[in-house]
Amino acid sequence: MDRPDKKSSRYSWFFRIFGKPKQDASPSVPVPIKPEKKIEKPIENPIVGGFKTTFSRNNRTMLEQLNEARKYNDIIKDVARRYNIKPSVICGIGSRESHWGIALRPKGPSGRGDFARRRPRGKRRSAEPPDGGGYGRGLMQIDYDWHEFARTGKWYDPRENLIYACTVLDRARKYFDRKAQSLDEEQKLRAMLAAYNSGAAATLRSIRAGDDIDARTTGHDYSKDVLDRSGWFQLHDWE
Repeated sequence: MDRPDKKSSRYSWFFRIFGKPKQDASPSVPVPIKPEKKIEKPIENPIVGGFKTTFSRNNRTMLEQLNEARKYNDIIKDVARRYNIKPSVICGIGSRESHWGIALRPKGPSGRGDFARRRPRGKRRSAEPPDGGGYGRGLMQIDYDWHEFARTGKWYDPRENLIYACTVLDRARKYFDRKAQSLDEEQKLRAMLAAYNSGAAATLRSIRAGDDIDARTTGHDYSKDVLDRSGWFQLHDWE
């Protein structure tokens, strides 16, 4: 998760592709194995209203993430009901952000990601967080600089981390309900996801400029990639 309402770094796509993902891993730990090559033709999802996916059903890396996500099955489904967000979408975000904890240091819900040094921003004035490196906090990678929860909340608790992430998504949904009423449901979902990464105002600027919804997200593919991953989780019985 990036700063709300701030355009992603001009060079963030480079770091994500060439070994220094902005949120998924640290240069201090082995970079997680990238998912195996995607299939050429997206799989048509058997679920009505489901998302297509370009990941093979037996993708080894995704199966490892599935095993981790299942540890939080009850939490994910409870939070999904509370905020009216599909469990598969939450799974897709967790996969993109932290590989469901596999990419963090240490691995698991109390781990951190995004260790690349950055200039002080937000309310931080020190060279790095006073409590140690890693700007991304927990399974959903809440950003230390821009979210009070990541500085003072129980970000290491999987339930609290997921609840906070869904409140961010819910605020984005309400924002686009007010500011972008012409969006259809699919576009609104993509906008919510893009806003989770780059901020609602930045996403709205992309929409109003006629750019792709992901134009200001890390890698310029955040919402598309999350829904691609969500479709894969749907193939494995996540609604």
